[in-house]
Amino acid sequence: MENREKPKLSGDNTSVTRPLLVMIYKWGAVLTVIGFAVTLFWGFSFAQLLGFLLGYGFMCAQFEYLGRSCESAVKLDRKSAVRKMRVCYAVRVAALVILSCTAAYTGIANFTGILIPQLFPKMILTADQFFGRKG
Repeated sequence: MENREKPKLSGDNTSVTRPLLVMIYKWGAVLTVIGFAVTLFWGFSFAQLLGFLLGYGFMCAQFEYLGRSCESAVKLDRKSAVRKMRVCYAVRVAALVILSCTAAYTGIANFTGILIPQLFPKMILTADQFFGRKG
């Protein structure tokens, strides 16, 4: 018989998603800085800086929420888990729409600066799959 350990979930004070989230946060910060640096060719704008900061912060917040939702959903029955993940998706998309529309309407933060960091997790996960994460 094999000795298989159960994966620890967030109730055990550890998180199975934490290493993945930390990788997304680190590389997301690097890509956000690079993205902002590219926009400096068109000149510095405080709204652009604020947009990228809000975009990166929102990306981190929504992936933290997604990670916690996934960890709690695996403890539920199928119907409840599907409902939980659909609500999670709806909340994340609604929050992004509200944040983006508020930025576009007020002009305080740049709309594209908010949206660009939302593309980074997919790029990071694709690169991680392509290069192969060790360990």
